[in-house]
Amino acid sequence: MAVAPLIGITGRTSAGSVLATGAPHLADSPVDWFFGEYASRVREAGGLPVELPAIDNPSEYVERLDALVLSGGGDIDPERWNGPTETSYMVSSERDSFEFALLEAAVTAGIPVLGICRGLQVINVFFGGTLVPHLDESTGDGHSKSAPDRTQTRHAIRCEADSILFDLYGPTAMVNSFHHQAVDQPGHGLKVSAYSPDGTVEGIEDTSGLIVGVQWHPEMLKYPQAVFPWLIDKANEKENIDVV
Repeated sequence: MAVAPLIGITGRTSAGSVLATGAPHLADSPVDWFFGEYASRVREAGGLPVELPAIDNPSEYVERLDALVLSGGGDIDPERWNGPTETSYMVSSERDSFEFALLEAAVTAGIPVLGICRGLQVINVFFGGTLVPHLDESTGDGHSKSAPDRTQTRHAIRCEADSILFDLYGPTAMVNSFHHQAVDQPGHGLKVSAYSPDGTVEGIEDTSGLIVGVQWHPEMLKYPQAVFPWLIDKANEKENIDVV
């Protein structure tokens, strides 16, 4: 029986007060939390998910991982891309430091990476790209408009020919949307592989074929999302190369 590849998934850290447990002695205790749908989709695709709390040396994770998922969350510190501070929310310099170092280690090790929402933006900024500071919910495709149903699709995407996303989704697909920032200038060595109808970047990938970022949340959608089997296939390829 083949061993399932080990897929690391990032999360976030908050104070214990976020749990509202009624236990005041836990109010300032750090809590690592992870949305379980990422792990569920990885497992369904054939991987073994492991959730990664932030540590001081993230490269130690990469030494044991076969692939990496950079999950969604708050905005990247605008100082990293020379952006405005007034349109940035839920910034965590600690999370940024961990995930940028984790991505650097993954790139060095040559393991596949899937970035989702914030994760796509981390990839872009890591490679020197910039972001659109704010997308208002009342303009364009309403990317930041709130939706009570996370599985609800908001708009179509158009995938560029000769791209990984085109191979996975075809020329068009329907996606959900929960973001108020997006890629502006793509980072070095990255190409845009999908757009929404209003021209917002919805997908990026690198020239190695090992890094893909999507701006929507595929882990939340009900219909199968091909990016997770893609990640597992790439992880299995790495395992086979390592064995040889």
